[in-house]
Amino acid sequence: MRYQFDHFIFDAHNARLSGPEGEIALRPITLQVLQYLLENAQRLVGHDELLDNVWGRQAVSVGVVSQSIRELRQALGDSARNSTFIETKHKLGYRFLALPQLIAESGALPGVSVATGSQGSDRIAAPAVTVNDGKRRSTTAALLALFVLVAVGIGIWSQLRSAADTLANPWAALEPTHAGRPQEPEALAWYWQGLEALRRGDLIGAREKFERALRREPTSAAAMAALAEVCAQSGNFVEARQWAKSATESAAALPRSAQLRLEGFLAGLEYRRGDEIAALQALHKLDPGDTEAGFRLLDALIAAGRQVDAERLLGQISKQPSPALDRSRLALVKSKIAGIRGDSRARSEAAEQAFVLADRDPERIDALLELASAQLLAGDKSAVQQTLDRTDALLLISPSPAAALRRQLMAATLQSEEGQFVESIAALHATARSALALGQLRLAAEARREAAFVMTSAGDHAKAVAELESVLDEQSRLGDPRARANTLDVLSIAQQRNGDLAAAEASAKVALQNYLDASDLTGEASARNTLGMLHARSGRPVDAQEQWEKALALFLSSGDRRGEAMARSNLAILYARGGRVDAAREANESALAAFREINSTPDIARLQFNLGVQDRRNGRIHDAEIRFREALDGFTLMGAEDFRLQVVASLGELLLLRADLEGAAALLSSVELSESAPAPRRAAIETARAREAALRGENETANAGFRIALQLREQAGLGDWARMSELDLAELAARQGRLGAAEQSARELRRAMLKANDALAGLQVGVLLAGALSAQGHVEQAGRLLDDLEKELANNPDTLQTLRVDLLRASMRRSGKEPALEHVAARAREIGFELLALRAEMLTDGSLASNARAELGRRGVAIDGMPPPIPY
Repeated sequence: MRYQFDHFIFDAHNARLSGPEGEIALRPITLQVLQYLLENAQRLVGHDELLDNVWGRQAVSVGVVSQSIRELRQALGDSARNSTFIETKHKLGYRFLALPQLIAESGALPGVSVATGSQGSDRIAAPAVTVNDGKRRSTTAALLALFVLVAVGIGIWSQLRSAADTLANPWAALEPTHAGRPQEPEALAWYWQGLEALRRGDLIGAREKFERALRREPTSAAAMAALAEVCAQSGNFVEARQWAKSATESAAALPRSAQLRLEGFLAGLEYRRGDEIAALQALHKLDPGDTEAGFRLLDALIAAGRQVDAERLLGQISKQPSPALDRSRLALVKSKIAGIRGDSRARSEAAEQAFVLADRDPERIDALLELASAQLLAGDKSAVQQTLDRTDALLLISPSPAAALRRQLMAATLQSEEGQFVESIAALHATARSALALGQLRLAAEARREAAFVMTSAGDHAKAVAELESVLDEQSRLGDPRARANTLDVLSIAQQRNGDLAAAEASAKVALQNYLDASDLTGEASARNTLGMLHARSGRPVDAQEQWEKALALFLSSGDRRGEAMARSNLAILYARGGRVDAAREANESALAAFREINSTPDIARLQFNLGVQDRRNGRIHDAEIRFREALDGFTLMGAEDFRLQVVASLGELLLLRADLEGAAALLSSVELSESAPAPRRAAIETARAREAALRGENETANAGFRIALQLREQAGLGDWARMSELDLAELAARQGRLGAAEQSARELRRAMLKANDALAGLQVGVLLAGALSAQGHVEQAGRLLDDLEKELANNPDTLQTLRVDLLRASMRRSGKEPALEHVAARAREIGFELLALRAEMLTDGSLASNARAELGRRGVAIDGMPPPIPY
């Protein structure tokens, strides 16, 4: 085995150190010290460890160590004060600072021959019980940083990784422990080859090599831990935990640092976040300069949702002066934390920084894939494609099957975002098959899960549910609760879109429990957010508020600004539906500020839409239209068709309120509805088009549109929205003069809406009921109802409903009717409700009514056949 560092080469086989001027003469014991330091490069090696492993704990003093270190420094031209090669940590030990390169001989792995034999083909069963054969010698090195790539991204290599979309540094040391490697030469050869296969993402090959190493040396803690790592990367956590537990038991005689590494590793696999962090903190405290321990602790803190602590530790590690500190890896962690906050711009900038700081192509590929992920979440699809093209160029130079799989997964997701559902599903299934060929069970499940999600986008909900249930069966066998939780999240969405809200809620609850089992605070917050959504759609606002408030608390504690903003915006919708207008606006404004802080363009567009809805309700029609148009531009630019449809429907209805039927028709006709569009969005467009038809007097078209919307909402399990479609049909009946039917339907709907605490909907149907009563001559009864509505409006202000109530009041007056109607018309016109203003003027006498009728006709609004008290 030969090591090269700077201008020096150390030949371990021949015990020879050579420099620029030839061979350097040193005592054999000093050369053994050099070899041990090289094998453990960049790791602090204590005095006792050197005495154990070089002198064998003979009757010697610690002074012999200092003497050999002095000889090495003199030979290398090094200085204790300004170290280039050997750093002294007072009272602790020594660290070899440079990162040596292994010089392979004759194309073989470092310094050992490869054994062959039929035994390597037989699978070793995961151990049920392990034994400890006593004290073992710690050898070889952190030099493996040169050989070991982490298979990262979707196939996360262990549960030390974050719950968020993460990337690890490809040159990070992969071994859970630096100690306990095989001593028997052939076992060590297989061990090295296993690490090389692991670097390539060939988990099947890596497993075979580690199993061969364990046949030669069954008690090697490092080989057991490495095999546990392979199982974890593949997604088989049941077996990974068995091997990690055996490795931990076999490490009893290893240095304390090795024990802490393995304890943390096992705790991470078992989702014992507190124990994991405690072990890694102890390891980091034992040697603050151990950057690998620092990085693992960072990952554990992030996985536990302790983002503030992670950022503090990241700052501490960044300040370390060690030349061996991997700055590219630091930038990737920074990107990960920014991603959890939801700050896509900061995440992209950190990923670009990681690319610039990277020394090798595999590092650069990881940085580019992280960048593409950030760009995809930000909705910048053209930038994603450019980044994937850059990734392809590097993969041609430095092929990596594992990285190529992650690239394929992202490209397939991009296809889905662009509406290429068939192509995306095919690509995801191909990725799953390729992942299985490499032993990447977890990545294969991820690809199948994404394929099912695309199926839901394409409208094939039943097939998606079947696919996801199959994935869940496999994940249950593999024993990873967090992976199951992710799949259950998608299953809940598919079931919801399939119209089975009860099943969707059940899946969401099981997902929440799995996140709790995995001590995943970020996942728990997300699951509670989903449950709140389901409760809200099922007409259970109290339950929805409880879940959203719990989610908000979790997002706040973890520093997740995007999650916090989402929870606030969801609560705002709930507040608005309950009539708490000021609370809703405050929550939305806080959410918007948070989204602007993290530069989340999609969320800003969504919040602008929500605020537009509130502006419309509060009578700020001009502001509402501006917000709607900004939201529409944002969603159109991002290609977010789902959200774009909702904005088009809302903006179209706003234009109808302004009596701009021509503008509304042009906007609504620009949309081509497909069967794959989500049912709520299709229903919104159908409703807006039906309302336009009703205003034009095209009653059959309007009736058909409202009934399509009702059917879509019922099939999607949206009971509250289905009632709104029934209200639309009742209003159409009233416009057609079928007042008895309209009254009966309105009474039933008002009871249901008030029971569901839907204050705004209750007001709307109450106005219709009052109008129907008045048109039938039940003026006193209508007046009493208007009294009730005015009280409700005091608690739940709504400008349009207030004007409609005032219009009914004015139309029912026996004296002073003309000025009252003119006053309502003037207020409505000042705000921007031109349709209602013209309706009020049409109910007057004389030229004002004649002009209003003419203007309504010019705008395409039907004026005949509608009972006078029924307001637009």
